Amino acid sequence: MIENFKTSEMDEIFGCKSVKIPFMGATFKEINDNVRTALFVNPDIKIVVRGLDIGKFDLESDDMRDDLGDYPTYLYDKNPFNDVKYLFNRDVVFGRVYPMIKDHFNGFAPGITSFDEYSRWQDLYPFGIGAVHPEQIFTTWNGESEHLNDEDKAVIVKNITENVVSIAEEYPDVDFYYFYTPYSAIWWLDLYNSGRLERQLEAEKLVTELILPHDNIKLFSLNNRTDITTDINNYEDPDHYGEWVNSLILRSMYDGKYQLTRENYEQYIQEEKDFYLNFDYESLNGQVDYEDDYQAAEVLMD
Repeated sequence: MIENFKTSEMDEIFGCKSVKIPFMGATFKEINDNVRTALFVNPDIKIVVRGLDIGKFDLESDDMRDDLGDYPTYLYDKNPFNDVKYLFNRDVVFGRVYPMIKDHFNGFAPGITSFDEYSRWQDLYPFGIGAVHPEQIFTTWNGESEHLNDEDKAVIVKNITENVVSIAEEYPDVDFYYFYTPYSAIWWLDLYNSGRLERQLEAEKLVTELILPHDNIKLFSLNNRTDITTDINNYEDPDHYGEWVNSLILRSMYDGKYQLTRENYEQYIQEEKDFYLNFDYESLNGQVDYEDDYQAAEVLMD
């Protein structure tokens, strides 16, 4: 999830000139198609930073978001003529272009949004347990666990092979920085209560094993930074975190912290399993919302 990333931070930390292209709620295929297009038309790209949504490992490899109407595939093909569907779109012309022209002639700067602010939702939602899970938290797991079967594994392998690692194989001179999105303990609570937690960890292990053999992919995870995931003041819902977490992810990737390797990934998965299977989820009922969202940032950075 990159909506709250700041390209100014990326540029300063990595010494580059970056752009931010969020695809909110997108599948792995949608994001990968966009990455492939970017690399095709911009041969000078050297770094790609991408979040791997841990809740979407087992989507079909060709799944695309369909809840917003017809997918605008014409924007991503190589045919310039069908772009008229965008250029002469009523919302684009009257909702975007016209107000900018009007502002210009009225002496105002047109509505150009910086990449730091583009798609940033940080100030739109409340954070904390009161917003994420206002009801009383109960654990109801009956002790039975689901596990991946062969069909599940085949789906995951196809999704990750086609939409995550193949692009790195096609562009061996590009460095791909992938990170597992650090969801909150409330998200893990749902897995725990449904008996699907071990299945999720088996999927994560499989995905990790598919990624690690590629030398130009650097894979990171903060899922074991449980001081983050169990402090619900870092979240506005079970899986969307504050921009201070995005800042920490950028700095950590540059510093090589929380990187998964062939040598440490099995220990990482085991620690993840030990924690989320044994965590006292009901203890979250006692959390207090911070008066200021940025208190969470101050606590995290201390």
